[in-house]
Formats: sequence, structure tokens, C-alpha cells
Amino acid sequence: MMKKESTSSNNLQQVISFLLGASVASVLLFFILSANRGDRYIANSSWSSTSTKSAQEILSSSSDIIQATDHAKTPLPKKPKGDETKFSTKESERNETSYSPSKESEVTDRSSPLKEPEKNETKSSPKEFERNETKLSTTNETKYSDNLEDLLRKAATKEKNIIMTSANEAWAAPDSLLGLFLESFHSGEDTEHFLNNLIIITLDPKAFERCKAMHPFCYMLKGANFAGEKVYMTSDYFDLVWTKVKLQQRILQLGYNFLFTDVDIMWFRNPFERFASDADISTSCDFFFGDENSPWNFPNTGFLYVKSNPKNIELFKYWHESRDKFPPNHEQWVFNQIKFDVVNRMQLKIQFLSTTYNMGFCNSTKDFDKLYTMHANCCVGIGAKMHDLRMLLDDWNKYKTITKEERKKGPVSWRVPGICMH
Repeated sequence: MMKKESTSSNNLQQVISFLLGASVASVLLFFILSANRGDRYIANSSWSSTSTKSAQEILSSSSDIIQATDHAKTPLPKKPKGDETKFSTKESERNETSYSPSKESEVTDRSSPLKEPEKNETKSSPKEFERNETKLSTTNETKYSDNLEDLLRKAATKEKNIIMTSANEAWAAPDSLLGLFLESFHSGEDTEHFLNNLIIITLDPKAFERCKAMHPFCYMLKGANFAGEKVYMTSDYFDLVWTKVKLQQRILQLGYNFLFTDVDIMWFRNPFERFASDADISTSCDFFFGDENSPWNFPNTGFLYVKSNPKNIELFKYWHESRDKFPPNHEQWVFNQIKFDVVNRMQLKIQFLSTTYNMGFCNSTKDFDKLYTMHANCCVGIGAKMHDLRMLLDDWNKYKTITKEERKKGPVSWRVPGICMH
């Protein structure tokens, strides 16, 4: 009996030992298999991590390049000392806020070198523009009195016509656009006397001082400071051109007709000879399709004659309000969007000046006999404009020495190509 029980006990122990051994082997096998699978996952994960790291390194390098470029282009703002501070606390807080998450179109900090270049160069929100129009520098307010009405009285003709242009420090610098612009009046036929009717709107203090050394009628736009070259389609450029529209509206409200001319337009003959007497507005064109009354022409409001009347005052209000409907864009582009409404609904007569006489680099007949004005449009950069306009003015002075008989033999043109002129 005892032997039988002992045998059973031994058999049981063997079974238990077998099961335990099998279990241990199974566990070991499981871990081995798991480890191999984990290696494969780790290998895959390492490849993914390596790829991600490479992409991050590339983005990091690009970011460093962008920031370095941005720093190179935009110097860090200097910390004001004592009485050099010109902004109120609230204005400073606004300037320190470079981006509003709730309004993606609003960029308020132009001094930060870490701002997003694309947004900064293409967007100028209506709120930002309002601040720029209304924010007055205490220094400018006391040093430069608002003598616009006095200047208008002195410069106006008996028909209450005035001519106006605008210049900042870059354009008014020696051997720059303003000097060449004034020279064209002296060189043109029957144009020199128009200098008596010209008011130069200066956009920063240095331009104002430079203007006073060159011309008797200079107006410092209160609160403005657009000193550097304003590159086409940047936010500063938008602020500049829309400030011009508001000033033009004010001149109309004061009862004066104005002929606005960009400072990169050369005058060769009397442009008033080409204006239709029954037109409310006469504007030059980048592209002209043959009919002076057709709004299908592409206007360029850099050369713009406007009569002071209630309809035109309403037009300028509507024009400025339309800026919000087509952001972000300059005044000429917005005018091109509303021109059909202006003609059809507001019943304003717009004369679109032929490029046969009021020419531009975009479109010209290359005939000195027909040249009244030349606009350096379709041309970016002061250097390029100066080169081509200087060449054109030199050729004009040579043309004036040619006798009438010689001119009749055929069109007398100017040298081409230039940098922009073709």
C-alpha cells in the first residue's frame, strides 16, 4: 500500500515537474519572440525618428536663415531714453503686440524683426491704417503748423487749380527723384510757370527740410513719417498711398481742384491741354484701349486731375471706404474695382487719358512730338527709375535743339532700352 502511494506520489511530482518545465520554456520563448518583434519596431521607430530629425534640422536651418535675413533687413528698435519716448502707454502696448490671434489680417508691430515677412509685406488692416492716420507726433505737431489752407491760397490759379506731388526722405535726397522732377518743369515746353502752382507734400521731417531748400511751397503732412523707400505692395506703401487719398479729399472739401502727379513723372508739355472740359476726373492709364470714356481702360491714379464738386467729394469718401472691401491693396487697384460703379451709379464722367500723349514705361509711342508726360511706371526701385528718366530727359534736351523742319521728317524717339524703358 505504502509502495503504491509512493509510486503515485512520484508520478505526480514528475507530471508537476514536466508542467513547470514546459511553462518556463513557454515563458522564455515568449520573451525571446517579443524581444525580436520589439527590435523590428525599434528599428522602424528609429528610421522614422531619423527622418523626423532630418526634417526638423532642415526647418530649423531655414528658420535660422529667415530670422538672420529679417535681422539684417530690419534693425532692432532702440530703447527710448527719457524724453525721446513719443508714444503713450497704450500705443506702446499696441506696438508690442505683433499678431492678434483673433484677427489674422491685423499686423500691428512693424518694428519686430521676428514678424512674419509675408504678412508684414502684404497686409495692412483698416484699424492699423486708422492709427497711422490719427497718431500725431508731439514733436511734429508743435514744430510743423498745419498751413495747408494758406499754401493752397498762395499756390492756386484764379480757377482754383493747384498741382501737388509727394516726397519722402528717399525721394527728396540729393540726386534723387524730386530734383529730377523739378528739372523737367524747367526743361519742358510751357511748363516752368506751373512751379508757381506746385505744392510738395512731404512725408517726414528730413524731406520737409530738403523741400524748403528747393521750393517755396512745402507742406509737412502732420503725423506722417514715411522716410525710407516704400517698396511696392508693402504695408508701409499701402499706408502711404491711402494717406494721400485722405489729403486729396480734404483739398476738394476746401474748394480746390487738384492735379496730383507722382514724383516719378516728367513734365514735357502742358497737360491741361489734354483734359476734357466736361470731365469730372481725368486720369492717366497704364494700358489704354482707344476710348477715353471707357472704364475698360486701366487707370493709373498717379496722375490725376479732379474738380472740386459734391459728387467728387462723395467719390473720395466711397473710394476710401472701399479699401475695407478689397484688403489688402493700394488705392489704384481699389479704384479699378469701383470704376464701373463710379461711372454708372454715381454718374461721374471719367476721362481716361491716352497713352499716346500721357505716356509711361508700361506703354508709350516713343514719339517726342506727342509726349506730354512720362511716368516711370512698371518699374521698381529708385535707381532704375532715375537711370531711365535721366536718360529720357537728356534726350529731350537734345530733341529741343532740332529744328521744326527736321522734326517733320519723322518721329524723333529716345534711346532704348533702359533698365525699365523699352
